[in-house]
Amino acid sequence: MLGVPRSIYYAHRASRLARTVRERAEEVLVGEIRVLHAGSRGAYGAPRIHAALRRAGRVVNSKKVERLMRKHRIVGITRRRRR
Repeated sequence: MLGVPRSIYYAHRASRLARTVRERAEEVLVGEIRVLHAGSRGAYGAPRIHAALRRAGRVVNSKKVERLMRKHRIVGITRRRRR
């Protein structure tokens, strides 16, 4: 026996569909992020990617964009100011 209540087991099992739907939606979002990032020649970071997604009509949280970019190692260019 696993030592977990029966209700927890069935709740976990029932949430499998919601997890797969969420993972597929995140894969689509990562694809859009990659397109926008490549379109900026790798210069855009999470704030600008988030703004571009919002302008395109995609309602998404900025923290989700940051998390997905970090997870998939998509980074923007940090340009230093001249003195």
